[in-house]
Amino acid sequence: MRYLLNAAVLATGAYGTYEFRPASVLQLREFCAVRATSCIGYQETIDMIERWTGVRVALSRESFALEPGDEAMIVRLRYRVDPAHKGSRLEPGDGDWEIARLRRVS
Repeated sequence: MRYLLNAAVLATGAYGTYEFRPASVLQLREFCAVRATSCIGYQETIDMIERWTGVRVALSRESFALEPGDEAMIVRLRYRVDPAHKGSRLEPGDGDWEIARLRRVS
């Protein structure tokens, strides 16, 4: 399976060996060109992915558990949002984002 995520948090009990590497906008664009399940729960992340890739992905808070061989692209802010501002519309710049590739090896 292939996933789009907004956090690198793993499901409870998802023990195993993982590769977690930085990725580029080009790699994200290539990843989005092939079907992936969106588990992204923030509109700002959806908007940024569309801006970078031209692909509109679904807003979803679906849970997931990576199995060996599964991979995900993670698009997340480099900082935590102040709880007082959660739920309000944010406008982070390109440099405020991190893109990474996560793959479960075993």
